[in-house]
Amino acid sequence: MSPQRSYQQAPSRGAALKQFFVELKRRKVYRVAVAYIVVAWVLVQVATQVFPFFEIPNWTIRLVIVALCLGFPIAIILAWAYDLTPSGIKRTAELLPATAPATAATDVPDKSIAVLPFENLSDDRENAFFADGVHDDILSSLARIADLKVISRTSVQQYRTAGRNLREIGEALGVAHILEGTVRRAGNRVRVNAQLINARTDAHVWAETFDRELTDLFAIQSELAERIVRALRAKISPSEKARLQVPPTTNLEAHDLYVRARDFFRWSGIGDPHENGEKALPLLDRALALDPQFALAHCLASRIHSELFWFGYDKNPERLAKAWRSAETALKIHPDMGEARVALAFYYYYASRDYDSAVRELARAQRALPNESEVPGALGIIDRRRGHWEEAIVHLERARQLDPRNISALWNLSETLTYLRRYAEADQVLEEAAAMSPTAHLIPLARADLALRKAGDPGPLRKALDRVPADFDPGGAVTTIAVRLALMERDYDEAARQLQGCAQGKFTDFGLGGFAGALDDYTVSREWYVGLIARARGHDATGAFEAAREAVLSDLSRSPDAPKALVMLGLLEAMLGRTQEAIAAGRRGVELLPIAADALDGPLLATNLAVIYAQSGEPELALEELEQVVRLPGGPTPGTLRIEPQWDSLREDPRFQKLLA
Repeated sequence: MSPQRSYQQAPSRGAALKQFFVELKRRKVYRVAVAYIVVAWVLVQVATQVFPFFEIPNWTIRLVIVALCLGFPIAIILAWAYDLTPSGIKRTAELLPATAPATAATDVPDKSIAVLPFENLSDDRENAFFADGVHDDILSSLARIADLKVISRTSVQQYRTAGRNLREIGEALGVAHILEGTVRRAGNRVRVNAQLINARTDAHVWAETFDRELTDLFAIQSELAERIVRALRAKISPSEKARLQVPPTTNLEAHDLYVRARDFFRWSGIGDPHENGEKALPLLDRALALDPQFALAHCLASRIHSELFWFGYDKNPERLAKAWRSAETALKIHPDMGEARVALAFYYYYASRDYDSAVRELARAQRALPNESEVPGALGIIDRRRGHWEEAIVHLERARQLDPRNISALWNLSETLTYLRRYAEADQVLEEAAAMSPTAHLIPLARADLALRKAGDPGPLRKALDRVPADFDPGGAVTTIAVRLALMERDYDEAARQLQGCAQGKFTDFGLGGFAGALDDYTVSREWYVGLIARARGHDATGAFEAAREAVLSDLSRSPDAPKALVMLGLLEAMLGRTQEAIAAGRRGVELLPIAADALDGPLLATNLAVIYAQSGEPELALEELEQVVRLPGGPTPGTLRIEPQWDSLREDPRFQKLLA
């Protein structure tokens, strides 16, 4: 079964036909057809009336009619394929959004719902997390019902404010119903008020108030979820119904700590994943001390440990062992828990790139969590590493459908389109993400980076950097981009100024600002950039590069076969003039992670092996490497090759010039 079929029912013939006519209108085919017929009629009238007056043979009139008839399908085809824009004639495909057009109201399934954040009415504002926990459990319970379409947590979190227009929200999220409510906690009592609303008409389907002892909270949530299922006439299996009765924990304080930790974990383009992960883990430790059987807390701990290892913040094998133990503990407590399967999938993916095992766990998770956007999202990012690019887009589109306002999901989709060099589509996704989250400052940088990749134009990225607030620099990621861009522009004073303005000792790379000398998701020491700036100025950079080399060797002492660390070592050895050591380390890194094993990082490592060759006086080897990767989705682009200083020694070579075409 294709990935698309595994998630979506095939559209009916009527719906498909309706969508076809909508597309005809959008592409202005109707307009062109009518205009063509009018013009053709005028020409025929002119020919039949005027040609005889000038004694032009009758066969020319027939020729005009035949030519006009033959031209009609050609005009229709051109109208379908091209469009006239203020920038000139462009292919219509370039103007299409990366995803299907917004769902028409008639196509929204009746059994669909968005659970908006519950308003906290407690006198103690600290109970806001308590209200979030109530909302979270109701949403999670509903999301386990396969017959429902339930919008994921991240998208609904953006609708916290009062005075919400429910019709607009329903249309934006593609749902027929909305649940909203309030929570008031006073002493050992809790009052939950909930109302189910038809998003199309604003009509109340039902409303109910639960006023119970605090110890009955989870029973209230289960009862409320069952009421919603009945109201929407959704089918519910015995196993799904049984899962509704199982509370995540019996300890309310532990649950509150878990909710706080989960909010730190959610990436939103506005924070440092290392810092957020380190904040979340102590909260989870406290939650598990209160309730060691809290399986969801074990799952979240596993996810955080895996990410800290994968993104290079802690390459100690013990970090991976913690990720494994946490996922396994969760499965022992609840063997059918979907979140535990997701945690185990990420462990396999992040620990050893064991894609087959990860996909197997995600398939199990999908059965338990049919509405969880992280499942298709994870399948998408794994598919692209396997080189299954179109399948990756299908999965990422599905994640977007389940969580349409999730910045992380939009980032992954736009990133994939960027790798495929479908820049116009990537820009549209990023534009949408920027409108949703103005404080996600990495989004405008990613949009501006498209011009660098496409044409080697640093201007848009420089302007975007100037608009980033001075206090926004998660993990030094913005400084990384700014320094690299200044080096491309050969503005070494600006590069030094940017580096001096950041106190970070290690710098995160989010894959923006070129390929050469960059290793996406690998943290490099400050001394690496100190050395690059000094070398570009013609100063002695030996001390800085030696210090950076020691930091990499420290990483390799904990993880000797880390491909990115080995390639980074090769780059540093090349800068230090140790040619043989540089090439050996670079080749070893590429051998450990070839393109066949990772279609995303493989080309990146091969590109940096070419940098090592170029810096080591081996232009032929560098060009051979570049010729293999320049057209690959994860490889360098002609635009970046034009501007990156690492290729200066190759610029006059005809083979390099050919790569720029």
